[in-house]
Order: sequence, then C-alpha cells, then structure tokens
Amino acid sequence: MGAALAALAVAECGGPQPVVLLSVAGTGNAGETIDSPSSRGWDMAWSYDCSKSGGRGVFVVDVYDAGRTPDFKHPGVSEEGDADSAVYHVPGAGRFYLDVTTTCAWTLRVVASA
Repeated sequence: MGAALAALAVAECGGPQPVVLLSVAGTGNAGETIDSPSSRGWDMAWSYDCSKSGGRGVFVVDVYDAGRTPDFKHPGVSEEGDADSAVYHVPGAGRFYLDVTTTCAWTLRVVASA
C-alpha cells in the first residue's frame, strides 16, 4: 500500500517542479543577477511590505539585460503604497540584472518559465 500512496502523491504533484533561479528577501536597496536558461523567460513573484518603515513607501525592481541596458519592453516593477504582491514575466534567455530600490521589506522569487 505504501507504493500506491507514493504513486498517488507523485501523480497529484503534476509534472516537474519549477527551476528556481533566485529566492531572496531583504529590506532596502539590493542588486541581484539571474541566468535564464529558457527562451520562454522567467517569472518573478515579488512582494513588499512597508508596515515597519512608516506604513507607505516605494518599491521598484528595474530589469537590465546582459549588457546592463534597461529592458524597455519589460522594465520591471514600480509600485507605491503600504504593501502589495504579484508576478511579473520577462521573456528570453540569458543573463539579467535586477536592481531593487525601496526602504521597505521585500521578497523576490524567480523561476524559469516552463
């Protein structure tokens, strides 16, 4: 019966798990680098919370390509408020640079698009 339960658990999980390219959290400004292996690009789940830094703030994640040129088609995230979260998609393979500018607490989780 153990093997049957294990097979059921695998079937319920679906296909392969996403490839995590970056998983970080912080407070304030930061710079990160990711290498996207897929031409389908990557998805960045982001969140910020300004409750411990005055209750309102700005959260910006600028996206740059391998040459550190701003990606004008997919420039990144620019939010203002107390807190928020969403997923941002950028197509394409290669190296990308992310610059976080904020005074708030934040998280970024980047996975390769399937």
